[in-house]
Amino acid sequence: MNPNQLDTQQLLTFLAIAETGSFSAAAARLHVSQPAISKRLSQLEQRLGFALFDRLGQRVVLTYRGERLLPAVREIQTCLEDIVVAAQLSDERLSGRLALSLSHYCGLQLLPGVLEEFSTRYPDVLLDLSFHDSERAIEQVAVGDVALAYATLPPRLDPRVHAQVLWQETLQPVVAERHCPADRPADLRGIGERLPLILPAEATSTRTAIDRWMDDCDLTPPAVIEINQLESIAVLAATGVGWAVIPATLQRPGLIGLPGEVCPLPTRELGLIEPVGRAVNPLAEAFVTLVNRIVTTESAVPDLSDETSRP
Repeated sequence: MNPNQLDTQQLLTFLAIAETGSFSAAAARLHVSQPAISKRLSQLEQRLGFALFDRLGQRVVLTYRGERLLPAVREIQTCLEDIVVAAQLSDERLSGRLALSLSHYCGLQLLPGVLEEFSTRYPDVLLDLSFHDSERAIEQVAVGDVALAYATLPPRLDPRVHAQVLWQETLQPVVAERHCPADRPADLRGIGERLPLILPAEATSTRTAIDRWMDDCDLTPPAVIEINQLESIAVLAATGVGWAVIPATLQRPGLIGLPGEVCPLPTRELGLIEPVGRAVNPLAEAFVTLVNRIVTTESAVPDLSDETSRP
C-alpha cells in the first residue's frame, strides 16, 4: 500500500475513537457528526484492508491490528502538533496545545505558581494537564502521550526517558499532637509500633523509600493503611488514626514531627521527565525554562523536623 494514500484526518479519527472508547465521544472531541466519524473509519479500514475495532454493542474495542497501529498514529499526531508549533516560531506569541502529565504532589504543591505564570504569559497555549501517580506520569512520557512530566523520580528510570532532578526532599515522620502530650517526649519507636502507619500505595518510589527506611530502623507498625495521594495521607494522619511519613510541604495544623534519631530519615528526588530522542517542542521548552527559573530563585523547602518536632 502506498503511504501517500493514507489520510491524516482518518488516522486522527481512529485515534479519537481509540482514546474515547466510542464513536459519539470521538465525534464530540473532533467537533463533527457521528456519521462523519463512521465514514472516516470505514474508509480507513478499507484502505488498510483490515478492521481496527470490534463492535460490542455500544462499545468498541481495538482489534489486534488496531492495537499495533495505535502507537504509530500517536506519533503522527505528535508530529502534526510539532509542525503547527514550528510554523508559529516566527511569531513571538506562542500558541498551540501542550500536553503535560503531573504527579498529584508536583501539580498541587510544587508547580501551582508555574502554572499560573505560564498561563498568564502564554494565553494562547492550551495546557492539557493530566494528574496521575508518578509511575503513570513517567509512562505517559515514554509512550508519547504527553510532552513532559513532573513527578517523583524512581531509582531506575525507563530507558525511553531521561530526568532532571529539581527537588530533593526529606520525608518526616509525623503524628497527631494528641498522641504526644506536652509532658511526655515524642517517641518514634513507641508511636511507630503502637499506631497504624499510613502509607502511599505499593510499587511507588515514595513507598519504596519509606519501606527501606522502616527496615533500617527496624520498625514494625501493627497495621498499614494505604492511600494513593500524600495530601490525603496528611489529612488522615491529623485525625489521629495513625502516623505517617510526609514531606515538609504537607505539614498541617494538628500534626507534630517525630524525632528521627533512630536512623537517617528517608529522602526522595522529584523533577522533570522528558522523552529520549525527540525534537524539542518550543511550547515544552518554554514551560521547562519557566520551571527552572522559578525553582532556582525559590528558597529551599523548610526542614519539617526543625519546625514541628518536639524533644
